[in-house]
Amino acid sequence: MKVRLLILFALSFASFSSFAQFQGVFGLKVGANSSTTAQEGITPYISRFHTSFHLGGIYRLRYKSFVVQPELLYSLKGGTFKRLGVNSQIIRNNYNYLTVPLMLGWIPTEGIAIQAGPEFSYALNTPKTNGPGQRSDTGIAIGIHYDFLDMAEKFSLNLRYIYGLNNISDNSIVKYYNRTYQVSIVYNFYKKK
Repeated sequence: MKVRLLILFALSFASFSSFAQFQGVFGLKVGANSSTTAQEGITPYISRFHTSFHLGGIYRLRYKSFVVQPELLYSLKGGTFKRLGVNSQIIRNNYNYLTVPLMLGWIPTEGIAIQAGPEFSYALNTPKTNGPGQRSDTGIAIGIHYDFLDMAEKFSLNLRYIYGLNNISDNSIVKYYNRTYQVSIVYNFYKKK
């Protein structure tokens, strides 16, 4: 009986010690998007970048040199289509998305995390309101997360590129894909260690 109790105590202590190495931080994120709608197929339009914004919340869970960072963001993507020539025309695509990136990261040195992971998006507007032709989009996100370690220690900087994988067009002749660069500032609610 004493052996079982000792083993149970040892396992509980090991579990608690392991769990104590996890560090979780909630944060608010806001930043700028530079996005375009890449085109494949026959089209008279040229894709141009469009500047917009994103905002939302994150939860950053760290274990030693590894990070898991799920996010919930409102992100305005899209871009501009420009037709050159006699009948020149500019179409601004404002794709309002609710996005859920799930970033996995590695910390090579304190303060810097290299991140990559999937981003799942759901369009809040439709083609009738200048939105995408398809509601759902999945992308691959890669980037760098930098924690300010001096007086601004509650702030972080995120740089990210999102490569959309799904065709978001409702046109059978042309395929559209989201391509987005993001620069973000994160306010972390708890002091980082």
